[in-house]
Amino acid sequence: MTATTRTASRTQMVYDGLRADILSGVLRPGSPLRLQVAADRYQVSMSVLREALTRLVEHRLAVLTPNRGFRVVEVSRADLLELGELLQLLAGLALEKSMRLGDLRWEARVVSAHHVLEHTAQLHQDGSPTDEWVRAHADFHNALGEACGSPRLLDYLRTLLHSSELYQQLAGTPDVDMAEHALAEDRELMVLATTRKTDEARALLDRHVQRSVDWLLDNLPVED
Repeated sequence: MTATTRTASRTQMVYDGLRADILSGVLRPGSPLRLQVAADRYQVSMSVLREALTRLVEHRLAVLTPNRGFRVVEVSRADLLELGELLQLLAGLALEKSMRLGDLRWEARVVSAHHVLEHTAQLHQDGSPTDEWVRAHADFHNALGEACGSPRLLDYLRTLLHSSELYQQLAGTPDVDMAEHALAEDRELMVLATTRKTDEARALLDRHVQRSVDWLLDNLPVED
């Protein structure tokens, strides 16, 4: 393993660890990310740590402000509303373009990602979502737009999905009816996308995102 590969591996390890702590609530919104504490915990250099923190900033899970350093991103109802609006716009655009441009490999990718989602355990015994299911759900929604032909659009969309994971974790676990309804909508999205029913797929995706945002607003533990 080369020095560059080792550095990349360490950066990924630190990023994964800090990301997990942010999404699980161990590191709360607005809390400082103390460099020396993290460097000691992960036994890495400051350069590796800063690279991992920079990736968290790029994914909107952390912020860097003058005189305050790195902190976990703040959350708010206003930000969630904006997030939902942008998800509807960009995810809808990516889906429409993918349905127009995607080939059989894209269809297979969507079906495969949905198959993994449907067969991944959703909840731990305590009712919290499993990491595997969270990843499978994000992967399915990424797959829907992957054939859009626009790398910039996909980058923006992935950043929004990273942010949405934080809100989902903070809001807790949906009730059984909500979870089952969301899974049924994902299944229908898969069918509509792969059969190229553009208007129906876009309308369903808009409803899917809006229903999720409404539920998060009702369950988000913030006042503003």
